[in-house]
Amino acid sequence: MNNIKSFFLVVFVLISLVLNAQNTPLFSNSNLLEMVDRGGDFIYNQEFNKAELVIDSLEQKLPGHPIVPMMKAMSLAWRDQPLRTSSPVYPGHEKYLMETIAKSEKISAKDSNNLEAMFFEMSAHGLLAEYYAQEGSSFKAMSQAKQTYNLIKKTMEHTAESPELLFLSGLYNYFREKYPERHPIYKPFVWVFKSGDVQRGLVQLDSAVHHSKIVKIEASLYVAYIWLRYENNADKARYYLERIHKMYPANDYFKAKYLECLMRQKDYKSALPLISQLQVHEKPYFKMCGEIFRGVYAEKVERSLDAAERFYKRGLETGELSPDRGEYYRSIAYLGLGRIAEANNNVKLAAVYYEKTIDMDETDWLTEESEARLDQID
Repeated sequence: MNNIKSFFLVVFVLISLVLNAQNTPLFSNSNLLEMVDRGGDFIYNQEFNKAELVIDSLEQKLPGHPIVPMMKAMSLAWRDQPLRTSSPVYPGHEKYLMETIAKSEKISAKDSNNLEAMFFEMSAHGLLAEYYAQEGSSFKAMSQAKQTYNLIKKTMEHTAESPELLFLSGLYNYFREKYPERHPIYKPFVWVFKSGDVQRGLVQLDSAVHHSKIVKIEASLYVAYIWLRYENNADKARYYLERIHKMYPANDYFKAKYLECLMRQKDYKSALPLISQLQVHEKPYFKMCGEIFRGVYAEKVERSLDAAERFYKRGLETGELSPDRGEYYRSIAYLGLGRIAEANNNVKLAAVYYEKTIDMDETDWLTEESEARLDQID
């Protein structure tokens, strides 16, 4: 998911904690917060022209404030989700992130305890860390993550616990342990970060979902992602994804995540309309999603292996137009093609497909099924 460090995850996290803090022209102004919230709604629902008008208004009211380049960065990012460094919008997005850091540092140079400056610098460094990790630049990613961590620690010294803070703490507690477990290349580096607690993180995130006033949407999205991709529990993910999909029906990324959840639940009847919508999408990532899940539908519901094979291969071909995105969908296609080859008694080809699924290792359930099927045909 682009995004465990989305702007709206960070920007709103501790607003309610700093309303009485000094030198917080944004966080202490309810009218400006409402503008940011409205701009966020427009960005989430892909209404970028309306979002830009809100950002322009904010720039007039807060010249020199890091909120302006940060919202510009995220307006660009949500035009091409899930964002990768190869995206045409990434250079502009990165430029605005660097501008966010520069403006934040300028404020911090005059006031080292300025909470707004710390928040926005933290969010920008966090996003950069994520992008570097996605492209395999582990040292650059850890450098950005370390700066993010230092800011988080400093910020927490100024705040008391709240549902909003529980969200941030929950994410840290969970991913501090789970991310290096899923991505072993980072294990040698994480000793510099305080240990997390997976179960505590899940409890904190759940509390944030149900009790926070500011980060409910972000908490819903990321908790759902955890249950889908890390904990393999689609039943728990559905509530959150269904909710944000209904709130932002034009957001294709939310739609794709909701569809993923429905397919994991085997609720094929509810999934089929979303499949049909994504199959004809103009962007390869979403089109691939629709085509590959159409293959699952053909295999599991229609019991047509020929049609399933056709859709799986079509989805993989579409995915070649966006080669650095959609590894999860490719894994599903390879696993499906392996089952079809196995059903046709072509065990050598089946083994090739199962190995491809394992090599991608996107989720435990995909790897486990592939390994089990390999053992059976050996």
